[in-house]
Amino acid sequence: MANLKVGVNLIEGTAISPVEGVSTAVSGILGTFERGPVNVATLVTSMAQFESIFGLAPAPVGNNTSWYAVKAFFQKVGAGQLYVVRVASSAKMLATKAFDDRQVAPANTLRIDAINEGTWGNSLSVDVDDDALLTTTLTAECAAATQASLTSVEGLEVGSYVKFYNGTLTEYITVTSIEYVAKIIHWSGAVTNTYTVGNGVITSQEFKLNVYVNDVLVETWPGLSMNDNVSFFCETAVNSDYIACVDLKASDTNHEDQPVATSVAQGLASGADGIADIEVTDWSGSQANKTGLYAFDNIPTVFRIIAPNPTITTDPEEGCIILAQAQLAYCDVRVTCQTYVDIPYGTSVTDALTWATNFAGRRIAVFFPWVNVGSRANPNWIPPSPFALGTVVEKDYRRGVHKSIGNERIALATDLEYHVSRPEGQTLNDGKVNTIRKKPSGGLWVYGGRTLSATTNFRFIDASEYWNYVGRSLELATHWVPFELNDQTLWKAVERSIGDFLSNEQRRRALFDASNPGAQAWSVVMNESNNPADQVALGIASVGVVYVKTGTAEKFAITLTPSSGGLTVA
Repeated sequence: MANLKVGVNLIEGTAISPVEGVSTAVSGILGTFERGPVNVATLVTSMAQFESIFGLAPAPVGNNTSWYAVKAFFQKVGAGQLYVVRVASSAKMLATKAFDDRQVAPANTLRIDAINEGTWGNSLSVDVDDDALLTTTLTAECAAATQASLTSVEGLEVGSYVKFYNGTLTEYITVTSIEYVAKIIHWSGAVTNTYTVGNGVITSQEFKLNVYVNDVLVETWPGLSMNDNVSFFCETAVNSDYIACVDLKASDTNHEDQPVATSVAQGLASGADGIADIEVTDWSGSQANKTGLYAFDNIPTVFRIIAPNPTITTDPEEGCIILAQAQLAYCDVRVTCQTYVDIPYGTSVTDALTWATNFAGRRIAVFFPWVNVGSRANPNWIPPSPFALGTVVEKDYRRGVHKSIGNERIALATDLEYHVSRPEGQTLNDGKVNTIRKKPSGGLWVYGGRTLSATTNFRFIDASEYWNYVGRSLELATHWVPFELNDQTLWKAVERSIGDFLSNEQRRRALFDASNPGAQAWSVVMNESNNPADQVALGIASVGVVYVKTGTAEKFAITLTPSSGGLTVA
């Protein structure tokens, strides 16, 4: 600054990437649904959008609780970011229907598939109608020619099939080029009949598909062709919520490759859900194939995942334990991800404590008991993890990830499978099992907020998730550091950037040192003490970050003393 001149001085500064807290609201759920893509993490931001992709509410019977789990999530958060993965076995099948072409000896030309696997596709039907994009006339006689002058060429493309008709005779051509200004079309091979201005009618050859669900018309796709050279080729032009078109021929040469018009809608058949033989491996998935849990690999922002009440056909009790262990292992590999799992339905308090001992780690939390979303006369029991997930996301919005999920009210539920007494609640809490309980004031509330960690630092869910939050925030915000010059300028820039972030965290009550109230509850060190010359020479830069998270008042003690001698207030 010693060389500053009188007046304005423009100085080129060193860019410092600010650290911004990442979103903790991005969630993931694995389930079995009526429809929807299988083994694809699909983002839905509302219940309406979820229903449009994965279907409406099924009958509340058996293990079919996944739809209600999503409902429980959105009932609490309203609108949020939820990635849904539909799980199914290899026995899943698409409902399909093939349509014949217009050849003298008919052959399959078009197959209509349900958009995804499942018996839901068997409720679909499709009919085919002729649907010309253009009907026009000649502006000059056409006889033994390879071109024609038309009143209009609107809708025609190279590859369009066209019919010539003179009131008696018919011929078909395939357009090879178009003069749009002159309105002249060309083709190969001369027509054999004569078509005049007075009698020549020119009609393009397209078809439309009408799609029905349970015989109710839901979609119409007009102006389609089997020729993959035109923009209205059926495979690419149909972007349906229900069906997909498959061209069954290697090449389509003329109008006879179009499907025959149907007199009634044709039903799709052979759809299968792939649930009857679903196994735990379908849920845990394959990393190489990105199935099951690994469908979330492509979603780096997912912060919490659940797989409530998984349908497993062989040894379901053991399968649920294996899957929960796989969820924990998956989150451990991802480092900054958490999973919530459920104590199985019908488990006693004693057995719930035993069941929880199958797991150990800070990135897993278990919940008990199940909750009813139906009436008392017709209960519909749903596992607690989706309610906990929706509650914790809403809490993060309102209070922050550093606040415990404990003492937060759940939505949608009307009653509990089992009402935990106060002594039982204490026993479960000591055994690291989180409960849903009814408060005397009314409503159902999460009571507890513990992980299954043996480490005191990560005893509470909020402590584990806050570490995940800080870690992911710092990871994303310091992506600029690698390959920078490893010197004091870099060190100071990193210290300032992370320090500003942690200062803001302390201002919002996330950090607090109870041993020294009012003091700075964090430190950032990046200097020669942790970056010695030999390490710098190897291309390594290190920063040390320490923070003291604000504790959770899990237990509250009131000292109440009766006095017969009165009080003296000083």
